[in-house]
Amino acid sequence: MIATHARIAARAALAAAVVGTASFGLFGSLTVANAGGDYGPDTCQEGYVWREANAADHVCVSPGTRDQARADNAAAASRRAGGGAYGPNTCVNGFVWREAYTGDVVCVTTAVRQQAKDDNAAAAARKASLNIWLTTYTAGNKCTGDVCTAVSDAGAQFKINGDHFDNGTVTLIVNRNNGTRLATYSVKAGPHNGYAGASFGYQTTMWDPKSGFHEACTGGDDSYIQAYDPNSQRWSERLPFKHDCH
Repeated sequence: MIATHARIAARAALAAAVVGTASFGLFGSLTVANAGGDYGPDTCQEGYVWREANAADHVCVSPGTRDQARADNAAAASRRAGGGAYGPNTCVNGFVWREAYTGDVVCVTTAVRQQAKDDNAAAAARKASLNIWLTTYTAGNKCTGDVCTAVSDAGAQFKINGDHFDNGTVTLIVNRNNGTRLATYSVKAGPHNGYAGASFGYQTTMWDPKSGFHEACTGGDDSYIQAYDPNSQRWSERLPFKHDCH
C-alpha cells in the first residue's frame, strides 16, 4: 500500500507540464487537412460546408449538396406553376417544396427534399462543437519486470474524452484558474462507433483528488481543461474540474 505522503507527492509532481499520446489506440495514420477556419458555433467538421439554402442556413452538408441547393434556388421560378392548390408557390408536376428550413417553398425533386430532411436530422453531429468531458480510470498495479507495486489505494486518474472534432491531432491543455499551465497533452482524434465526428479518450497521469484520500477533500473547482482543434482553428469551452485537494 502506498503511504498518504507518497500519494500527495505523486500528485504534486503533476504540476510540471507533460506531453502524452493517445490512449484510444487504433487510430491508424491520420493527417490534418488544410484548416477550414473558425466560423463560430456553426463551424462544420472537415468535409462539410454550409448548405446555404438561404442566407441563414448553416446546416452542414457535402459540397455537392450545397451546389444542388444553389442550382435549385436558381431554377426556382421556372418550377412554379403560377397558381393552384398552394397558391403562387404551387410547384409544377414532378416537383415538391424542399422544406430545408421553415418557409422554404423552393420546388425540387422528391429525392432532394428527402436529402434536406436527412441533412437537417444530422446537422448537430456534423458541427465541430468540440465537446469534452471527464471520466476516471484505475490503473491497477505497476510492474517492472517481476516486481510489482500495489497502487490500488492511490485512487483513480482522470481520462479526458471528446467528440465532434476533426480527424487529426488535438491539443489538450490543463490550467489552474489563474492561468498557470499544469499539463499539455497531444491526442489523435478519429472515428469511433457511438460518437459524432472524430473522438478520443486520453488517460492522463492526473489523479482525481476526491479518490484515494482518507481525509475529506473540500473546496470547489480550481482548474480547467480546454481542447484545441487545429483544423477548425477552434478552442472548446473550458471544462472546470478539481485538481488539488484543499
